[in-house]
Amino acid sequence: MNRISNKGITKRSLIITIFIIIAAAVLAIFGINKYCSNFSTSVKQITSPPFEGRDVIKVLIIGEDNTGGTEQKPYGLSDTIMLSNIDFTNLKVSAVSIPRDTLVNIVGYGESKINASHVFGGPKLTEEVVEELTGVRPDYYIKTNVEGFRDTVDIIGGVEIDVEKNMKYDDNWGKLHINLKKGRQVLNGEDAMGYVRFRHDKLGDITRMERQQKFIKALAKKMVEPASIPKLPWTIKSVMNNIDTDMTSKDLLCLAKFAGKINVDEIEMTTLPGVPRNINGGSYWIVDEDETYNLIRRLFLTRTIAGLPKIEVLNGSGIAGAAQEAAEALQQSGYEITSISNADSFNYASSEVINHKSETKELDKIAVILNVGIMKDEPNPDANADVTVIIGKDICYNE
Repeated sequence: MNRISNKGITKRSLIITIFIIIAAAVLAIFGINKYCSNFSTSVKQITSPPFEGRDVIKVLIIGEDNTGGTEQKPYGLSDTIMLSNIDFTNLKVSAVSIPRDTLVNIVGYGESKINASHVFGGPKLTEEVVEELTGVRPDYYIKTNVEGFRDTVDIIGGVEIDVEKNMKYDDNWGKLHINLKKGRQVLNGEDAMGYVRFRHDKLGDITRMERQQKFIKALAKKMVEPASIPKLPWTIKSVMNNIDTDMTSKDLLCLAKFAGKINVDEIEMTTLPGVPRNINGGSYWIVDEDETYNLIRRLFLTRTIAGLPKIEVLNGSGIAGAAQEAAEALQQSGYEITSISNADSFNYASSEVINHKSETKELDKIAVILNVGIMKDEPNPDANADVTVIIGKDICYNE
């Protein structure tokens, strides 16, 4: 079967998310306090350092279609799922888009499309399913919904777009009604949602993703026009009211500054490898496990930052795979792992970070990444690594 691409969805999600973060940062920088009381309470306000000192973070981006949400089922399907790797030191961003029809096993619910995980348990369950699927544990999530997109378009006065053809579609359950005529026109928020969500084309999602790319470029252009600048406070308020994240406001500000430094065209984006397949009348994306393993290791686990200490990881817990899990977490933050093996015993109750050649500040960072409380200095210029990490029974990755 032919492989298909979700690059349009990925690009749209990433650009919208970067805009959301920049909007939040602008508010913080200029101190527009009179708007703060209306902002989403899900954005935590705490005083810890941005991203707990991490140089690399993994962010799960979720685009929620919450039009079918009810009081009994507060979460909607995830229309977009993207796992991104953000490298602050090297100014690099890579991302993998996970097709919403990906067939997965959701603990407690059985086999289903991955977009249903958000309905069952919101962002946290989605994070768990993504980790099980990719082997990468997201550090944070950002969730947006269709209202935020729609309101933003309305606030800036609509977006001019050349509609390629007549588009007509009605979905009463999903509250989606599309009735667009061919030709250049200014789309309001409701019509814009119809334009980017219309999928009844000969090529289905592929054509839809092309439209999404086209529209987001037009939206970005409109946002920077002089006439849109006075509307910034209302735009920020709308955006912040329609995101949910476990990042702190300081995290968002840090990420916004980073976003201003990167070139979006250089972001490496791809799709989780697999093939489409019909199963019992349903359309699913079947993941190619071997290709996914190689892709995830290339994008998330093989980056090394020059100057960081080299680390050996030892299993002192006796828990199968514990040292490997810790090593991968360190690799994701740019550390080179010299070896993974067993410690002198499996009786370590607590994990340890032991410094042989490195500076103390690096021990602090390593300890934060692994949530280790014991740090030691044992100078040894002949050691095989700059730092030894012993994983004890207090870190149970496989539970």
